Amino acid sequence: MQSPHLLAVIRAALVSAGLLWSGLILAAPWMATSPGPFPSHLAATTYVVGAAVCHQRPERSFHVASARLPVCARCTGLYLSATLGAIAGVAWAASRGKRARTHRREWRPWLAAAAVPTAMTLGLEWLGLWAPSNAARALAAVPLGVVGGLLVAAGLSFRSKL
Repeated sequence: MQSPHLLAVIRAALVSAGLLWSGLILAAPWMATSPGPFPSHLAATTYVVGAAVCHQRPERSFHVASARLPVCARCTGLYLSATLGAIAGVAWAASRGKRARTHRREWRPWLAAAAVPTAMTLGLEWLGLWAPSNAARALAAVPLGVVGGLLVAAGLSFRSKL
């Protein structure tokens, strides 16, 4: 049995990490040009971590202050919306308390449906049938990010029927 206090701490850490990563993604272009070593080193670290999870192609990335973000537009939409989903998941889990149990199986259709816009833009792009704008890439990733963040945050207390 999982401790409610431990779950609350884990959820808070998850949301905090999401907020930190989202903030770093958005602030990195400004930090890179800030005076002093700390902001520029933090920006460089953000770009290095971004390179580990994203292709970082300049033409597929948003640009702020004449610099590209550390992740592409699709990843930006995914990470920012996942943070919002995690916040919603924490609020949802807190509101239901010890009431009805939720099972992973109930989330599968939601996750599959949320992945459709991202899969469609990606598939059409790979087939050469459509070159979506960066805004379209980011917006298509929002449903998957929200549902994914919600699932992870709320799912910390899932009970399996196995």
